[in-house]
Amino acid sequence: MDEAKKQQLEWLQKIFETWMPPKPAFKPYHESVPEGMVPYISVSDVHDYKYNIRVVPVEDFDSYEKTEAGKIIAHYESLEDLVEDGWRLD
Repeated sequence: MDEAKKQQLEWLQKIFETWMPPKPAFKPYHESVPEGMVPYISVSDVHDYKYNIRVVPVEDFDSYEKTEAGKIIAHYESLEDLVEDGWRLD
């Protein structure tokens, strides 16, 4: 794993340990992200150590209800797998 990926992994591990930020967002340039959508991990997924990437329209990102129900576009067994697939925190 290169240094940039190691740094991403460290940041994500800290987020899952501290729940801060409670809803981490990712850069939208990953090939799985439809245009106009924000990729993120929901608050409940962070709390439950679930590695689901969800999306909602940009204008809905501040809504707790809408982000908890965002469409799952990717699921990973570990944070390492998530980072290896190219996700980068925004």
